[in-house]
Amino acid sequence: MGVLANHVPSIEQLKPGLVEIIEEGGGSKQFFLSGGFATVQPGSLLSINAVEGYPIEDFSAEAIKNQIAEAQKVASGGGSEQDIAEAKIELEVLESLQAVVK
Repeated sequence: MGVLANHVPSIEQLKPGLVEIIEEGGGSKQFFLSGGFATVQPGSLLSINAVEGYPIEDFSAEAIKNQIAEAQKVASGGGSEQDIAEAKIELEVLESLQAVVK
């Protein structure tokens, strides 16, 4: 999703994934969001509301791989019904993160 001049106001749901913010000076910053909403307001002003967001450089591929393995153990029946449901959600987020961390 990109926001250009005179963009139509809208609200979009964000799935877990990468957000890149391109600054006016030409630089950019990347963040991983666990999900949320993006709101485009009149004047092409963008607001992002997310429960969690972290700079992409805070993650390592090895740590993500280890967390996925642990979540898979729980999701495959290694806990209560609530633990299994939470592990499946964690897997969805971790797999999205794994796709963007190199």
